[in-house]
Amino acid sequence: MAMDVTAVLDRSRITRAHVLGASLGGMVAQELAIRFPQRVDRLVLACTTPGWPYGYPMPRASVRRMTEAASLPVEVAQRSLVENALAADTLETHPELVERIVRKQKAKSGDPASWKALANAGATYSGGTRQSLIQAPTLIMYGDADEVVDPRNSKLLASRIPSSQVVVFPGLGHLFFWEKPAQFAKAVTSFLQAPAEKPLNGHDPI
Repeated sequence: MAMDVTAVLDRSRITRAHVLGASLGGMVAQELAIRFPQRVDRLVLACTTPGWPYGYPMPRASVRRMTEAASLPVEVAQRSLVENALAADTLETHPELVERIVRKQKAKSGDPASWKALANAGATYSGGTRQSLIQAPTLIMYGDADEVVDPRNSKLLASRIPSSQVVVFPGLGHLFFWEKPAQFAKAVTSFLQAPAEKPLNGHDPI
């Protein structure tokens, strides 16, 4: 998939770009920055992991839920997984968000084989400790109530990526960018527009 990204950049005649990846996309973004450093200007990694066994595994409750979802009707499974990816407080105060995300997924649903391949890629990714090779200034973001990707993985990534900073979204889940989109956009924009000489290796709450 990292090679696919470079193919898109080449086809679009883009030599170098800011790259943002969330969850599985964050794993792809890591690989892109490691293997093709000259293509990545600044890097944003959201709710992602360096991969097993060099990171913390998915919480057991989420593993069970994903396993159970495989035997459920598609829409029921989607709703279950979306609920698991949102914080408990969000489900209580904004239950309508679940339906919005499910509708969005249905509008862009792909074939089951592709989804299975993507899920397998995320489950088997192993980036080792190669994140130390990432040269791009990096913003690492996560919700500290994430039940899909253990939040401690973001701290691992920050400890391995030389020029990095961390932004925490307290009380939010795996889909924190759906839960607080304006705050997410503001944090990313501020990072991308910051002067190059701005010191990194910080740790800030939103």
